[in-house]
Amino acid sequence: MTDTQRPWPKVSRWRIAAPVILIVAALLAAGISATVNESSGTTTSTTSGGASASSSNAVPITYATAAKEGKIADYDWGPQCDHKTGRLKMPTAYAPPCVPVFKGENGGATSSGVTGNTINVVYYQAQPGGLASTISAAAGTPAQGLATAEAYADMFNHIFEMYGRHVNLIPFTASGPDGDPVSAHADAVTVAQQLHAFASINGPGLTNAYEVELARLHVLCLVCGDSSTYGQISQNAPYQWANLPPADTSVSETVDYIVAKLNGKPAIWAGDPSMHSQKRSFIVVSETSEPPLPGYAELQASTIKKLQAGHVNMASDTPLSYTLNLATLPSQAATVAEKLKASGATSVIFAADPIMPIYLTRACAAIGYHPEWIITGIVLTDVAALARYYDQSEWAHAFGVTSLAVPVPVANSDSYHLYRWWYGANTSPASLAAPAIIPPFQQLFTGIQLAGPDLTPQTFTTGLFRAPPTGGGPTTPLTAYGYQGAAPLPSYSSPADYTFLWYDATAKGPDEEGVEGTGLMSYVNGGHRYRSGVVPGGPVAMFSPAGAVHNYSAPPDRAPDYPPWPGAPAASSSG
Repeated sequence: MTDTQRPWPKVSRWRIAAPVILIVAALLAAGISATVNESSGTTTSTTSGGASASSSNAVPITYATAAKEGKIADYDWGPQCDHKTGRLKMPTAYAPPCVPVFKGENGGATSSGVTGNTINVVYYQAQPGGLASTISAAAGTPAQGLATAEAYADMFNHIFEMYGRHVNLIPFTASGPDGDPVSAHADAVTVAQQLHAFASINGPGLTNAYEVELARLHVLCLVCGDSSTYGQISQNAPYQWANLPPADTSVSETVDYIVAKLNGKPAIWAGDPSMHSQKRSFIVVSETSEPPLPGYAELQASTIKKLQAGHVNMASDTPLSYTLNLATLPSQAATVAEKLKASGATSVIFAADPIMPIYLTRACAAIGYHPEWIITGIVLTDVAALARYYDQSEWAHAFGVTSLAVPVPVANSDSYHLYRWWYGANTSPASLAAPAIIPPFQQLFTGIQLAGPDLTPQTFTTGLFRAPPTGGGPTTPLTAYGYQGAAPLPSYSSPADYTFLWYDATAKGPDEEGVEGTGLMSYVNGGHRYRSGVVPGGPVAMFSPAGAVHNYSAPPDRAPDYPPWPGAPAASSSG
C-alpha cells in the first residue's frame, strides 16, 4: 500500500453487500455511538374475528397464542397466513406471525405521527458531500438508497396488517456533519415537531444527540447508532432500537469463551512459537475518544471485572487505551505496541475500533511481537474486508466471536430474494446496500402489525417483545426482543446470537462486499450459531478447515418459497 495516510480502501472499491454496509460508519470514526433500550409490556386484548383497540395496552393475538389457547377457529387469519408455520406466507426467515384480519375502527390519532390513515416515518440520510455519503455512494447514490427504501416500504404496506393505515416515508437529509451534536439535536427537533414523525429510520453515527432528543420527544429511532453499551441504551427506552448487539454483550460473549475454552491453556495460536508452551496471559486493548463517549469507561471496567471474576490470567488489570483520533493513530499504535510487548501478554483482547489494527498490527510486527489476537466482534473488527488491511503475519493469528452472518453474494441475499418475489424475477433493488436497508423496515412493520390498531411507542414495544424469535441459521442471525433476547435484561437489539470465526490469511475469494482477494473470515462448524450467554460444551475448532466455511453461494437456511400474493407486481407480470 502506497498511501500511508489513507490505509483503508478507496471509495471506488466499496461495493457494499450484506450487513457490512456499516463499514461506512467504521471508516468515519469507528467510535460509533449508539443506544438500545429496555422496557416491557405484556397485556393482550382481543375480540373474536379481529383485533381490538379497547385499551392503551391492547395488542392483537398471534396465531401461536391462539393455537395454544385452542382458539384458532375464533379468528379470521386471512388467505396469506400459513397455518403450518403460523406466519405470513413470505419467503424470508423473518416473516412475522399472523394476526387476525382487522375489522372496525383503528382509533385515529393514537400517537404522535399517527392518524387514522397514515404513520409518518422519517428516512434519515447523511448530508451530501460528507464522508459518509461519499463512501455510501459506492453502494449506490443516496437517491438509489431512498428508492430501495421506498420500494420496501411500499411492499410491506401491502403485506403487513396495517389496521387501515399505511407508512408514509418522509425523506430527510441531515443538516450537518455526521458527528455534530448541535445539528443532530436540531434535526431531531425538526423530525419530531415539524415532520411529526412516529419513528425515524437511521441517524448520525458519531453522536448520540439525535436519538437522545428523539427519545425525549417520544419518537422511535431505529438503527440510530449501533455497538453502544447496554447502559446507554437503557436511558432511552423504549424509543431506541439497534441492529447490532450492545458492545458489552459482544465483549461478554468473548469473555465467556475465554473463561471456558482458553484460560489456563497454552497460547498455541500465537504467531511467536516461543509462546506456544506458555500458559495464556491476557491484556485488553480499548479506545477512548475526545470528548469521551458515554458508557465506554463503564464498558472497560465491566470487562476487567468479568475477566477477574472468571479468574483469567491477566498480564495487566488495566486496559491499554488509545484515543480515537485518525490523525494520531500511527504514533499511538507504536506506543501501544511497545507496552503490549513489555507486558508479556500472549493474547490480546482487542475491544476497540477497526481502523487501529491497521497501524497496531504493523507496529507489533515491526518490533517482533506476535501474540494471539482475540476478536470481540465490536464495530466490524470481524470482517475480512478490513482485515485485509491489517498486517497479515499478525492477523493470521486472530480468532474469536462475531454476531455477523456468514456472507452470501448480494444477489442471493434474503433482501434480493424477497424483493424479486414481490416485484418480479427480473427486478433488483436500486442500491447494493439493500441487505442493510431492509432490516429496520422488517423491524418497523413487524412492530406495527403486532402493536395492533392502538399504535403507540408502548404498544409497538409490547408487540415486538411478544414476537416469536426468528432466524438463527448461519446466514440468518437470530432476531429476538424483550426477554426472549440476550437474558436476563430485555433486549431492544438483534442479533441475539453469535458464532465463532478465525481469520484465514491465505484463503482466496470474495470478501463480505464481493471484492475478490486474499484473506477471508473462516466460520467454525459452518457458522453454527449460539444463543447469547451460551458457550458450547465441546471444543471450538479454531484454525481447523474441517467443517469451516468462508461463505455460502446461497443461504442454506432460506425460508420456503411461496407464490407472489395477488396484487403484487410479480403476480401481475406472471399472470
